Amino acid sequence: MAIIKVVKKIELIMLTGIVFVVALFASASLSQAASVNSYISAHHISHVKVTKQLWGGFPHYKYRHGKGKPEGVVVHETGNPSSTIFNEIAYMKKNYRNAFVHSFVDSKHIINIASTNYLCWGVGYPGNARFVQFEQVEMHSKASFAHEVENAAYYTAYILHEYHLKPNDAVYDGKGTVWSHGAVAKYLGGSDHTDPKGYYKNAGKKYFHQAYTMSQFYKLVLKNYHQLS
Repeated sequence: MAIIKVVKKIELIMLTGIVFVVALFASASLSQAASVNSYISAHHISHVKVTKQLWGGFPHYKYRHGKGKPEGVVVHETGNPSSTIFNEIAYMKKNYRNAFVHSFVDSKHIINIASTNYLCWGVGYPGNARFVQFEQVEMHSKASFAHEVENAAYYTAYILHEYHLKPNDAVYDGKGTVWSHGAVAKYLGGSDHTDPKGYYKNAGKKYFHQAYTMSQFYKLVLKNYHQLS
């Protein structure tokens, strides 16, 4: 009987230890899975200033409602994991006849290279004549992705505020002022692109253990917009 009691006591101790380890692991996993937006808030990450480096080589064509009258903002992602913001800008200047956007964003820069008073060629017809467009360069760490997303959200809010446009998420119904390239392709046509959905999803899972979405990005845009108003 004494031996049985000792065995049961050992089993109880082992079970308690296992439960403790599982709880500890679960707690750590939940901590790691904090959303990108929560991470930005908790670490007091703020945006950088917009740097204007306007290049005179881009054509100047009016939006469909006229000069200085965009109807929203399109969020892109370059799809090039090995490039830098400066390489992307240089490449776009050389190949602007094929496509160009207004600005580029990474973790440390928001660089405006084409006047947002005129349209650019980033999403095809009919979106080009409607929207300010910018590209995000792929980041490769938790902190740099969070900084880039904050910069992108601020720049989106900045453009909306600059042109007296109210924030309205267009990604899920094709109506509004904040668009992804994927949403433009889905609701307006012009291409078959889906960015930045894949980049957000993969980076979110890799660095925050959960996919980042345009819906979460839109909340960050709203935060920045209200701070500007």
